[in-house]
Amino acid sequence: MSNYVLFSPLGMTDPTRGFHDGAFIHICRVYKPKKVYLYMSKEIYQYDQRDNRYERYLGKLAEELGFSCSVVKLVHKDLERAHDFERFYQEFMQYIRDIGDENSDSKILLNLSSGTPQMKTALLIVSYVSNRSLIPIQVSSPKGKSNDERPVDEEYDLEAEWELNMDNSPDYTNRCIEVRNENLNAVIKKEVIARHIAAYDYRAALSVAETITDFMSKKAIDLIKAGCYRLSLEVNKAQMYARSAGFQLTPKGLNEESRIAYEYILNMQIKLYKGELADFIRSISPILTFLFEMYIEHKCKIEIKQYYEPSIRYDRDILSRRLLSGELRRVLDRAFGEYRDKSPSAAILLPIIKHKGESTQIEVASILRDIEDKARNIVAHEVISINDDWIKEKTRYSADDILKYLKSFLKYICPIPVDAWDSYDLLNERILNILK
Repeated sequence: MSNYVLFSPLGMTDPTRGFHDGAFIHICRVYKPKKVYLYMSKEIYQYDQRDNRYERYLGKLAEELGFSCSVVKLVHKDLERAHDFERFYQEFMQYIRDIGDENSDSKILLNLSSGTPQMKTALLIVSYVSNRSLIPIQVSSPKGKSNDERPVDEEYDLEAEWELNMDNSPDYTNRCIEVRNENLNAVIKKEVIARHIAAYDYRAALSVAETITDFMSKKAIDLIKAGCYRLSLEVNKAQMYARSAGFQLTPKGLNEESRIAYEYILNMQIKLYKGELADFIRSISPILTFLFEMYIEHKCKIEIKQYYEPSIRYDRDILSRRLLSGELRRVLDRAFGEYRDKSPSAAILLPIIKHKGESTQIEVASILRDIEDKARNIVAHEVISINDDWIKEKTRYSADDILKYLKSFLKYICPIPVDAWDSYDLLNERILNILK
C-alpha cells in the first residue's frame, strides 16, 4: 500500500479539464495515495452535491490502476469568498497538523495547483513553516502554458470525460513537479538548537528538536538525549543513546569507579563553563571524598570500605573506630585527638593519605582539602554571590586551578587521556555536524 496521503483544495480544473487530468487527479495517478483530504469551498461543494464527481472519478482511477484510496471531504459551505488568504493559511495549517496526527507514518502531499491563487499561496507557505516534512507538488498544464480550455462547471459528463482522458494512456506524461523547499521553521529551530548545544543546554535543545522530528536525524536526537542524561549523571543511559548514534562517550578501559569520577569532574567543568560557580564549589565535597576513597584503595592498597558500617544516627555509613585496624586507628587518633565514629569525608580520609600516599600526591590532596574547607562549607551554608575573585580570595586558587587539581588527582589513580576532557565539545561537534 502507498505511504502517501494527499491534501488538496479543489478548483475549476478538477477532476479533469480539456481531456486531461486536473491537478488533483493527476497527483493521485502518479502517487496513488491511500487517503485524500479534499478541501471544498461552497461552489465546489455544490458541484460535489450534484454528482459526487471528485470521489467518483478518483474511484474509477483507483480501480483502473489497482490501488485503494479513501476520501475525506473538508466542506466549507460558508466559503463564498475564495480569496481570503488569512483564512486559508490558518485552516490549512490546522488541517495539516490534524492529518499528520492521523497519519503519523505517512508522507503528506500538498496540491499547489488546484483552487484559487490565495489557496495555492497559503498552502505553499504552510509547507515552509510547518513542523512536519511535507511534499508540495505543482502540476503543469498539458500544453505547458496557461490552461485555456473551458473550466469545469455544473454540467459534467463523468463517463465521457473518463473515456476521452488522454492521461489514461499507459505512456502518459508525468506532469507532477515536487517543489524543492527548505522548511524555514526547521531552519530557524535548528539554529536555536545549535545555540542551546553550544551552551551545553541539552534539555532545551531536546525540547526544540522534538517539535521538528521530521527534519531531525535520529542520530542527532539520540546524541542530544545522551547529553541530557550525561549532565544529569545518568551515565549508563547517556552511553546507551551515544552508542546508538555511533559515538563513544567515555574513554575505553575505565572501570566503573573511574568512569563515575571522570564524568563527575566533566560535569563540574561544564558548571565552570556556564559560570555556575556556586554549584561548582558545592560539587567539590562529594567528588573529593570519592577520589580519596579511590586513592586509598588503589594507591595505598587499603580496602577502606571494609571499615565502614551502617549508622542509624547518621542515616548512612560511618568509618567505624571499632572496625579499624590498629595502624589506622593510631593514624586517626593522632589527627583528631581521639577518633570517634564519623561519616567518611575528605577531612577524615586525608590523614590516611598523608600516612600512606606519595609526597606529590599528598600535596595535591592537601590543597584540595584546604580549598574544600575554606570555600565549599561557606557556599553550602550561606546565600552569597560567588565569582572567581571570591574563590581566589578564600582559597588562593581560581576555579580553573581547582578543576586542574581534581583532574590531576584522578590521573594519579587511573590513566585519563588528555583529550578526554574535551568529550563534551566533541559531542557537541558531532551533533552540530549532523544538524548541518
